Amino acid sequence: MQVKLELKIVNAENLTAPQRGRKEGQKEGQKELSSRQLEIIHLLEKTPTATMSQIAEAMAITYRTVRRDMEYLQKSRIISREGGRKEGRWIISK
Repeated sequence: MQVKLELKIVNAENLTAPQRGRKEGQKEGQKELSSRQLEIIHLLEKTPTATMSQIAEAMAITYRTVRRDMEYLQKSRIISREGGRKEGRWIISK
């Protein structure tokens, strides 16, 4: 039995938007938020002074998961921190 294997190399820059995993109507570099990230945003709207530990406890998830999602939200400029660690608060960009 013979098997023919063909390798095709494609330059990622030549792919169209839907082929690169972007949904139609979505801006380049913009990702859809997960339900967990949306829940974090809603918690921050209600309690802008909440800590990551408090969010983790309220959502019954690990601190590390909250930290990763919050870092993504900050990097995406959806949320930002105003003030210090103890008396600061989260600002949500609309």
